[in-house]
Amino acid sequence: MAMRIVFLVQRHADKGHPQVHNMFVIGQPILLTGEEGALTYNKSMAGWGLVTTITFDEHRRFVIGFSTEKKMVLNEKNVTTYEQAATDDDLNQILRHQGYRLPPASAVADKLLTQQLRQVLPTINCLDSLPEKYVVVDCEFGILFHTQNTGSQIIREQTVTLGEKAGVFQLGALGYAGSPAPMLKFNRYVDNPAFTPEMKLRGLRETGLTLADYEQQAAPLAVLQAFIAQILCHHYPLVFWDRTNDLRLLRNLFAVHYDALSTAEQQVLREPLAIFDGSEYTNRVITRSNHQRESVHHYLPLNGVAGLLNVFNPNQHNALWDAQTTHYVVQELAKIHQMEPRILEAPQVVTPQPKGHHVLSKLPTTFQELRQAGQTYREIASRFGVSTSTVWRAVKHDRERVN
Repeated sequence: MAMRIVFLVQRHADKGHPQVHNMFVIGQPILLTGEEGALTYNKSMAGWGLVTTITFDEHRRFVIGFSTEKKMVLNEKNVTTYEQAATDDDLNQILRHQGYRLPPASAVADKLLTQQLRQVLPTINCLDSLPEKYVVVDCEFGILFHTQNTGSQIIREQTVTLGEKAGVFQLGALGYAGSPAPMLKFNRYVDNPAFTPEMKLRGLRETGLTLADYEQQAAPLAVLQAFIAQILCHHYPLVFWDRTNDLRLLRNLFAVHYDALSTAEQQVLREPLAIFDGSEYTNRVITRSNHQRESVHHYLPLNGVAGLLNVFNPNQHNALWDAQTTHYVVQELAKIHQMEPRILEAPQVVTPQPKGHHVLSKLPTTFQELRQAGQTYREIASRFGVSTSTVWRAVKHDRERVN
């Protein structure tokens, strides 16, 4: 696997500050070194964005690329040290072995992310009915951890990165336009260094890719660029089962890598987006005629509702399969929503009717006609299997009704 420069320390121009240098780490804003390996964000250079590449040019100079498309070129004499690694996991380990500690998300990084979030899908239009053409989107997530290697053991602690405790691990999407077969299909995994190794092994197992191919295809920026090109650029409404986590963490992922996107890709993210929320729609179907307020949300799980609608998902908690399940569930819910609800009335007890009641209610006119034709009460009673008195009462009742 090819090695690449993953961090570089720039020698401070002022010899009076031997311990303070600019440090450039892949995926981080520009840092400042401090005593005992402590690192802080260089607030004066926050506008440069995140470090994306560190390479050599033909003159053996270090070229540092940033998410803002700026570049910095350093001669070898201006560099204190640099290190190479194959993956971001190796980068974290190298930093620890060198005694460096990355700072927590600072106000500078949070401010930058907040600014970028405002530009990612800023206008969301929520639909009340299922559109004819749409793309179902579903995400699987991974918990974020800070890993510390003490030499004798590895310690992992849950952490918060740029305001989130979890990140998108799998991004699945299926597009439908009135036919059972999808018109669009998207299924990519995201390789986040803050995920546990078990998550990476799961991604390798589910994709069947080699490690090198997985890291290339699952690179966050590559996944986001593919999602824009294959899904968002068509401007179809997006359907989520519950947009709460999926849309928030997807927007967060776009915001983190926003500066690395092209101008055309950024323009797609700034355009209005229509979405349909399956969980909210389920709530409206439930509350439409049972006198509950629509503000009462039942928060029913996707596969639970699917089971009630006789839809079985054999591969739950897989983004692509859950997207397919969402499609079938919202289609069935739309059919139910179009049906008139059965409004129940107060329950009534059925009172047993006396024998012959049906004759009195249905046959008096027939009895009257037979009497006028000359048949006796006994003959009519024998013909219909009732008593003579029943025929007499029916004829009498019919005469009174007519008169």
